[in-house]
Parts: sequence; C-alpha cells; structure tokens
Amino acid sequence: MKKFIVIAAVLALLVPSLAFAAAEFSLGGFVKLDSFWDSTQQGKNMNGNIARNNNGNFQHGRTVFTAQGSRFNFTIKGPKVFGAATTGFIEMDFDSSTDQNRTTSNSYVPRLRHAMFRFNWPETELLFGQYWSMFCEWYPELVEDGPFMATGMPTARMAQVRLTQKFLGWGTAAFLVGNANNANNGQNYSASDTSGESTAAPQVQGKLMYAQDLWGKAAYYGRPIPFTASLVAGWQRQGFAQSFGLGNVRTFGQNTYSALLAPNVKHTTLDPWLVMFSTFIPVIPTHSANLAGTASILTQWFIGQGLDSWGFTGMVNQLKFNKQVGGVYTWDYELQKRWGGFVQGQYYFTNQWFITAAYGINKAFGVSQDRDAAAINANNPAGSIYAFTGDAAKMQQQAEVALWYRPVQAIKFGLEYAYGATNWFQSTGGGGGNPAGTSNGTDPFNNYANPSNTSNFGAAHRVEFVGFFYF
Repeated sequence: MKKFIVIAAVLALLVPSLAFAAAEFSLGGFVKLDSFWDSTQQGKNMNGNIARNNNGNFQHGRTVFTAQGSRFNFTIKGPKVFGAATTGFIEMDFDSSTDQNRTTSNSYVPRLRHAMFRFNWPETELLFGQYWSMFCEWYPELVEDGPFMATGMPTARMAQVRLTQKFLGWGTAAFLVGNANNANNGQNYSASDTSGESTAAPQVQGKLMYAQDLWGKAAYYGRPIPFTASLVAGWQRQGFAQSFGLGNVRTFGQNTYSALLAPNVKHTTLDPWLVMFSTFIPVIPTHSANLAGTASILTQWFIGQGLDSWGFTGMVNQLKFNKQVGGVYTWDYELQKRWGGFVQGQYYFTNQWFITAAYGINKAFGVSQDRDAAAINANNPAGSIYAFTGDAAKMQQQAEVALWYRPVQAIKFGLEYAYGATNWFQSTGGGGGNPAGTSNGTDPFNNYANPSNTSNFGAAHRVEFVGFFYF
C-alpha cells in the first residue's frame, strides 16, 4: 500500500512536468527604492496637473520613501508552431493602490501590467494579449515612474492583436486592433448628460518606422541603437446618449411630479485620435559597445484630441456648447484638441556615469475662450456658449535633469531635479473650487470674492533618488 502511494505521488508530480517539458521559463524584473521630496502632493509618477499656488490643500512639501515601483515578470519560451518561435510574457507590479493609500506596513496591491504571447518568424511578428500601445515605445530615461506622462507621453497598455512586419532591412510596419481606452472608467461626462457612454469601436493603431546605422549608434537605455524615426497614428470612437426635453410640473391630488414633455434621446459619437512622431538621433556616435563620450537626442511630438496621460482618456476635459433644438436648450460636446511632446539630451561621461536633461510640454489649442459657468439656457439666453465638463488645464510643462550611475549591469542609481508647471483655463480662489469674483459664503479669508487672491497657475519642485537591482 505504501509503495502504491509513493508511485501515485511520483506520477502526480510527473504529469505537470511532462506537460511543461516543451516550455522554458525565466524570471526577470527589478527591485526599486524610490525616495523623493516635492513641494506639492504630486503622485509618484508626476502624471497629473499641478494644483494652483494659492490652494493651501496642496502647497506644502512632503517626503516619500517607497518600493512600490518594484516589478517582476516571467518569460515563457514555447515550441515552434507553424515555423514560428513562440514566447509568452507576464509582468506584475504593485501599482493597484496609489501612494496615498498605503498602509502602515506599506502593503501594496499587485497589478497585471502585461500578459501576452507572440509568434515570431524571421521578419514577421503576431502578438495577442495585453501589452504596450504603439505610442509608448520611446520613454525618456528619467527617474520617476512613467516619465513625462503629464506632457503627453501616454502609457496605455491594452488588450490587442498586433501584426508587425519588417522590410528592406531598415523598415518596420505594424497594425493593431485592441480594447478602446476610457470605456466607462469614471472620467466620462456627468451621468445626467450621458447615461450609457461606451466605446462604439475598438481602438486601432498603425506605425511606420525607419532605423538605419547611418553614421554610428548612441545609447538608449544603455543599448547602442542607430538613427530611428517613427510615425504612429491611432483612433477610436466613443458613443453616448442624452435625454432632453421641456420640463413641466404636474400636480395629481396632493402629490407634485416633475414631468418631461416631448422627451427626446440624442445619440452622439466622439472620435479621439492621435498622431505622434518620434526620432532618435546619435549626436556623438560609437561604432562599438563602448558608450563613453557618446551623446544622443530623443524627441517626440504629437497632436490629437481626447488625450490624457493614459492615451485616449481625456474625456474629463471636453468642451461643451449649448444648442437650441425646437425651443429646447441642450448640450453638444466636442473633444479638446492638444499638441505637445518632449526633447531629451543624453551624454555618457563613462560607461558607468551619464546625464539626462529633458523638457516636455502639453498644450490645448483651438479654444476661443476660457471657462465660463454662465452658460446659455432658457433663463440666461445671453450666457456663454462654451464651458468645460471639468476643470481643464490649458498647458502643462516639465523640465528635469537626472544624473545616473550604473557600476554593473545589475545595479543602477539615479538622482534628479524636476520642475513642473500647470496653466489652468480658470482662475480660482484659495480653495481652488469657485471661479474668480464669486463666493461660496463660507470662506473666512474671502479668497473667492477677492480677485487679487485668485490664480490659474501652479508650480512644483522635486528632488528624487532611485536605486534599482535588476534580476
């Protein structure tokens, strides 16, 4: 009987081993310590607009130490299928809870970053699963997580099917269809305006890239690469419905009801889109693996509408304007248009010491007037035709300088100074909530009613240190 139990246990362990015999697993990732002081309460990724300088809720310094940015991944090499090499990739981090929600023991929640598999032929790749958007392929090498997200470096990961084809030794073309961003994720219009917003089409993206060693290479994240130019475009469609009609009050016995006369439902679609151009230029090149004395410029510029730091998630920043239809005033919407980008310069003193300096900007355009809450309606026919659905930023800028030291491949340290600035459309008082010249009736310092104490500008400073251990 004991012999039978032993044999059964061996077989139970052997069957899974045989099932995975054709696959090869490897573990990767890094442990990261992140510590910083900043003058406001910016998140650790510096991916939000900066509060106005007269908002006392945010304008005080803080110091943070965290290992939340650590991550790990599994790469799975499978058997050949249809003549293609097969691989899978799963990556986790601990960003499911924000740094403001950490507990006494700093217990962060694991989050799925990537989960995809792909088939690779010599010049062709077919990918299935959650992975980077094509807009996320050129990161500035800066210290904070998700660098320059606030100035238009989108970091959207999306479930997708992607086909990539290389050609002529220097070209790459790619196309993907995937899950659209911002499908009922809390950044939509108000519920009274948009019951049932949803994505009316998947997101599609296309890319053309040129890469050629014309005069040598320079370092990008420590790896020599040649001159590269990339053009990416993407689009999706959002749909929502509005109910509108003439209001009326009816009395039935002792009860009074509000009724809607001649109710109507208007279906509207909006089209977020983005076009982005990126180029990497070796300025002082190398023709070997030696990076000492090399320099490069990385620059990326975009134009589009319905944008935010996560891709097509800028639905909170929409413009809305009043239209009168059959005697009824109702809102129409349009997506806010933005342009921006960044430029990064990098120089390697030695193979271990290098410096990065970068500037980024994100700016709205095509907005003819600032926010005005006095919108047109039946009681105010002379009001403003435009308003924002949220408190929108006119322009966001960042400038950063980072000094890096990498004594060995497994260890990397960085020290950075960063400056950020936000120009808002609307000026507000010290509480940051009401327009200039108005009062909420509870402000003891009369900030809301005193135009001299209003502001539409916020600035932040940060000094940050990071240490990585790669495995």
